[in-house]
Amino acid sequence: MLLKKVFAVVIVAIFATMGTLVAQDKYAILIGGNMNPGPTIPDVEQWNGGYGTGQYGFDEFWNDTYLNWEMLVFHKEYTDENVHVLFNDGNDFWFEDQNIRYQAEYHAGYLTVTDANSYLQTIENKFDELAPIITEDDFLFVWIMGHGGSDATGHYFYSYDNHKIYDTDLAGWLNGIAAHKKTVFLSFPKSGGFAPVLEADGNIVITACGETEGSSRADDMAPGTPPVTFIENEVRNTITYNHGEINYHLTSSLTGQTPEEEPQYNGIDLDLADVNLDNYKRSLGMGIGL
Repeated sequence: MLLKKVFAVVIVAIFATMGTLVAQDKYAILIGGNMNPGPTIPDVEQWNGGYGTGQYGFDEFWNDTYLNWEMLVFHKEYTDENVHVLFNDGNDFWFEDQNIRYQAEYHAGYLTVTDANSYLQTIENKFDELAPIITEDDFLFVWIMGHGGSDATGHYFYSYDNHKIYDTDLAGWLNGIAAHKKTVFLSFPKSGGFAPVLEADGNIVITACGETEGSSRADDMAPGTPPVTFIENEVRNTITYNHGEINYHLTSSLTGQTPEEEPQYNGIDLDLADVNLDNYKRSLGMGIGL
């Protein structure tokens, strides 16, 4: 549980500049998909090890994609036009009785969040499209949540059409973007294996797990001795809305509120990450900041 707390506060420190960065423009590519991969992807390469998918499949893919879009557009001064959401087959995830909290209409004036599908060719085309647009003074945030693994070629994640996208593929696309500052957040099994390949001047790479580890949804537990129960996968009208463990802390720390819009996590004010109110998040007393 200590690792969970330390990782969460490090996220706060690293991402703080997203709200205060002086740049010509800020761009983001959010990639989510393979909500319900079935037998085509081995269990060990699936989110949460292929277990506990629930009635709505891997609903955390949509919930966390939505929350990252919301964080950027409504908390970090990104324009919606510059936040490119590639999800599943190109449509927002929806089911009967879905709470409006995870629908675009929750924010007045919005009808959809998703811009295009998360197929291999679409992802590659999006990086190619932005390459001549993003300048060296701009900032790029890339967030990817999916299924992933490794083989003799390298580490990879799956596109929604079940193609393996390797660490070298992503590195090549990123190298084609001129921005001096790029933050990449990878949330899929074995994502830690991407870090050595993506390391470059100006790149910040954060992964949800190590190169041999799996990724899991939030465990509804908060740090403590002993650990205490804290609802992270919120329940709305008897339906549970799941989140990735690290994604939950990413968006909560950076927006100052949980997905239920509560300002505290386990009795701690989320705004305390900015200990001296200078608009730079710090790690709850650890003195780590950018």
